[in-house]
Amino acid sequence: MRNIIFLITKFHTLIVFVVLEIFALSFVFKTNNYQGIKYANTSNFIAANVVNLSNEIINFINSSKNNKILTEENAKLRAQLTYQNNYSEDTLLPKKSDTYTYSYIPAKVINNTINNNNNFITINKGTLDGIKNGYGVVSSKGVVGIIVNTTEHYALIMSAISTKSNISVRHKNTNAIGSLYWNGNNPFELNIDNFSKTLPIKIKDTIVTAGFSSIFPPNLPVATVKKISPNPTSSFYICEVILTNSIPSLTDVYVVVNKNIEEIKKLNEPITINE
Repeated sequence: MRNIIFLITKFHTLIVFVVLEIFALSFVFKTNNYQGIKYANTSNFIAANVVNLSNEIINFINSSKNNKILTEENAKLRAQLTYQNNYSEDTLLPKKSDTYTYSYIPAKVINNTINNNNNFITINKGTLDGIKNGYGVVSSKGVVGIIVNTTEHYALIMSAISTKSNISVRHKNTNAIGSLYWNGNNPFELNIDNFSKTLPIKIKDTIVTAGFSSIFPPNLPVATVKKISPNPTSSFYICEVILTNSIPSLTDVYVVVNKNIEEIKKLNEPITINE
């Protein structure tokens, strides 16, 4: 209290001047139309800029939350598209989300290697999010790889640009089945085995997932044909392709969950026959 009285005593002249100045200006604005309009326009301009700045700050703070919402929405849409692509002509099947064979878990890439013979991607989702070893991973542009290790909060993906990776694919125009693999050289170019020389395969043809495994849905984009030439030592082509995915620049991915995967695995267990 003593400090306040001291400040008022010390600066009483300035305080009186400011109060009188405010009173004088308000009197001018009220009694003169021109000055009043100018004042109103200026104050509205300042207020509008303050509101815009405030909105931009709020939008920036909420951007990460909005991105998460959009990513989760994309995951739901991918599930719907997969269902419709597989069963678009069968009107007897119910079109509810719980009938889809595949669902998608969105995740963020937190680490990504491309310079090794076997390259791995770390994502920020794990077993607590329903992710297990052997699940496939895709992005909005195509196949990424397969989950090979998990913890509660993280998962490790062996990317398609790994020498140990082998993914079943299909030539879209002919339905021919092949195996996608990487020879360890260019991380943007891969190879496909088992395409017969009798097939009418051309440059820029589309390669998609075969759909024969429980890992990836059928018809997901994988690559486009870059170069094709006959193998002189076999009846197959030497086929070089370019991935539709830019794996080195990935930021968002989707883990593919096949709701029937456990049941399918049981079918592949050794069968004991009692004689």
